[in-house]
Amino acid sequence: MTSTRQEAKILSSWKDIAAYLGKGVRTVQRWEREVGLPVSRPQNAHKSTVLTSTDKLDRWVATKWAQRPSRRESPPNAGSPNGIAASIRDFRRLRRANRELLFDLQQAMEGLRAESQTLVRSISPASEAKREQAKSRNVK
Repeated sequence: MTSTRQEAKILSSWKDIAAYLGKGVRTVQRWEREVGLPVSRPQNAHKSTVLTSTDKLDRWVATKWAQRPSRRESPPNAGSPNGIAASIRDFRRLRRANRELLFDLQQAMEGLRAESQTLVRSISPASEAKREQAKSRNVK
């Protein structure tokens, strides 16, 4: 009988588990410690030896991972009129600060441009004189 469900596959390394979940090895190792990623360690095996199945991982993703607490909670009253007004004030304050930073950056760039042009002018006469001497030697 042919099953429509894909056969469970045994994953026997952190690299295989990470590849299956589309994450890095250190991420899935952290998930095991912090959020209970389902892996088994065979008795008398090296401590880095792990086993799990794709079925276990799929169930874990569907149940446990989806139920984990969010790290970023939305601010209180974010959808209320007062929350929206506060967000608008924050946006305007940040936009003003950004404009001030851009103005300061533009001023600094103009100062650097003027300073570099002054340096080029101070070097150019000496270089120009050397070029003229070289030309006069070649002409003679």
